[in-house]
Amino acid sequence: MKPWERDFEELKEDLKHCHWSDWSEFKWKRLTKHIEKTLRRSGGIDYLVFPPDFRWQLCSSRLSQGKFHNWDGWEFRSNWSITFQGYNGGPKSGMVPKWKGDKVKRLVIACEQGVGDEIIYSSAIPELIVRLGHEALELQCHPRLFEIFKRSFRIKVSPRRVLSQIDGEAVVALADLFMFYRRDKTHFPKKPFLKADPVLVEKYRKILEKYPKPWIGVAWGSRKGVIDPEIFCKEALKKYGGTLFDVQYKLTEFEYPAKPDFVVDLGVDMTEDKESEFAVVSCLDRVVSVTQTLVHIAGSQGVLCDVIKPSKGTGKVNTQLWYYGLGGSPHDHLVYGNMRVFESPDDWRSHES
Repeated sequence: MKPWERDFEELKEDLKHCHWSDWSEFKWKRLTKHIEKTLRRSGGIDYLVFPPDFRWQLCSSRLSQGKFHNWDGWEFRSNWSITFQGYNGGPKSGMVPKWKGDKVKRLVIACEQGVGDEIIYSSAIPELIVRLGHEALELQCHPRLFEIFKRSFRIKVSPRRVLSQIDGEAVVALADLFMFYRRDKTHFPKKPFLKADPVLVEKYRKILEKYPKPWIGVAWGSRKGVIDPEIFCKEALKKYGGTLFDVQYKLTEFEYPAKPDFVVDLGVDMTEDKESEFAVVSCLDRVVSVTQTLVHIAGSQGVLCDVIKPSKGTGKVNTQLWYYGLGGSPHDHLVYGNMRVFESPDDWRSHES
């Protein structure tokens, strides 16, 4: 097989798992033929000829397959990242002193997107600490995670700032740390990296001890989709036994039946009180949830977790998140250890736990 043919076969696999909804099947076929001709003539892939959104989708497809050697398109993952790279002409765009991996006395780590994103990408901070030390780092993140990050990494934390207000010798986007420290599947430690407040852990452990084990935390909804809580919780109780605890955050945009009476409510605000949520989750024997922030909280502490991808069309968005990976159902999460990913609610129901 010629080099261009090998590259084309690999790219075809990437296209197969690409989720660029703007393109019809007809356009995909035309694009594939065009790429084949281009590769045959030039002998290589020039990703710069593709639209930014398409490059991001290709990148996401590669990562979901466990291919971490090529991060082209990663910079187009969000509007914030595009501004950070200086592609859209925003205030001071492109003027932020970006970190290139060298030794610096002060490095600002700028967070983006949601709380779950901050948690998963913070898994690369330990490697950064080895490189630069604790004193050199400042993490700008969501206030709900201040104490958790301070306790776990022993670095300075401060609120997120707009790019024009970030002041430091160098700045790195938190998610970009994966480009530096995650170049192969073997580069993911898959070990716990965040620590709950020990005082709160002891408080909730004493409360949970009143209930039969195993202690199972359940959550059934997110912006990406929902499962009927009545059916879901009955199935979970049948599968795992013990006691089910409600660790679902508030979903004001959805209307569906309330949680069953046999699911225990601990009275914790799972939306705002992340310190208590971390403590509760750390006490659990297992978490069973659709794809949402709870999954990151469990994964970051090494708690056993079964993740269920909700059915398409049951949520507000149909975002495909690369770190849940691809493969048979269940399969391992790409970043977290002790975590199984089920491709659908039916796969989860039919699997013998």
